Amino acid sequence: MRKHSKFITILLSALLAVCLMQTVFVQAFATEMGDDDFGWGNASTSDEAETVYPVSMEVVKAPESVTVNENFSNKNRITDSTFWSNVVLHIVYSNGEEYDVNCDGIDSEDGIVPPIAEINGHKGKIYYGTNSENEDTISFYIAYDYAEDDGVTCAVSADFSAEKKVDPHTIVRYELTKLPDMVFTKPLFTGSRDDISTGEEWNEWMKSLDVNNSISNHIDGMEITYYYANGEKRSVVVNSSNLRIIATVPWYALYGVENVDEYGNNLYFAVTDEGDYKFSISLNSDGRDGTVYTAKSADNPNPSIKPVSTEDTPAKPEKPSGNISSATSDVATKDNAGNNNTTNGTANNGVVATGNFATPAIIATVMILAAAVMFVLKRKHTF
Repeated sequence: MRKHSKFITILLSALLAVCLMQTVFVQAFATEMGDDDFGWGNASTSDEAETVYPVSMEVVKAPESVTVNENFSNKNRITDSTFWSNVVLHIVYSNGEEYDVNCDGIDSEDGIVPPIAEINGHKGKIYYGTNSENEDTISFYIAYDYAEDDGVTCAVSADFSAEKKVDPHTIVRYELTKLPDMVFTKPLFTGSRDDISTGEEWNEWMKSLDVNNSISNHIDGMEITYYYANGEKRSVVVNSSNLRIIATVPWYALYGVENVDEYGNNLYFAVTDEGDYKFSISLNSDGRDGTVYTAKSADNPNPSIKPVSTEDTPAKPEKPSGNISSATSDVATKDNAGNNNTTNGTANNGVVATGNFATPAIIATVMILAAAVMFVLKRKHTF
């Protein structure tokens, strides 16, 4: 009887050792590799991966001020190259992952790539827009969009404001300082367009116009002087080599002269025939006052550059909207303090992940221990 008892005791001890080693092995191996390496973790199943989406986004770091170029052709263009590198977002995903994301490169054409680039199988992006709340403040709106089958859906957004500081190289005013070179021998039309009252009369009038006599379409040699916010001024003589024609009809033309300086400024202006050798040019950024001048003609080859006083000024088309200048950059997923890829509830971040194997092993160990205790008690009772 003693031999059988001794044999059973040894067997129970061996089984207990095996179960304990198995439990330790599973715990250590799961911690090192994570649930998704085994294929049994809940957080890494393909079904859950497909439903990951951002649940919140907030601005956790942003400058108090921003320097912008106020030129009307490119309103509120940010000229502070370090601005977006000092803006940090905190994004939380539906699977518990959290990231601090640096916004450097958000002003590129495609925005910046989110920390989890693929949402529901589509590539998302983070981009921004601006809105001037008043003369002293710019409000920034940041959106995190990801594509669905029916189009683009904004998942989460955040906003912040910054004090606006005007770039000293913003062009704040233009003026005409030299008339076009061409000496006109016949006016495009005489009288006023205001005398035309019906659509039929307008069509007949349009057919009668000869673009060869149009001042608005012959402005080579015209000089425009522009003034910066810091008081400096420069001039540009326009001609066919630097003019970009944006829109034109016989009595009206809209032009652009791009990159007139090293600061990336553009000039946009409209020229309109007013009849009787007169023309107006809309130069300034706000009023677009349509100041009227007299062009050179056979009867008056050297008219004054000073504008002509007029009571009525025809309405001008809206000025073109400028495009925000862009600069691409590598995506940074950490802020200046080095905070990067902070995650909660994921096996890849060193969180202990036991899977579904450790629990049965622990239960088996407890049962074996209980059997061993009962066996020892029975022995004492027998002997």
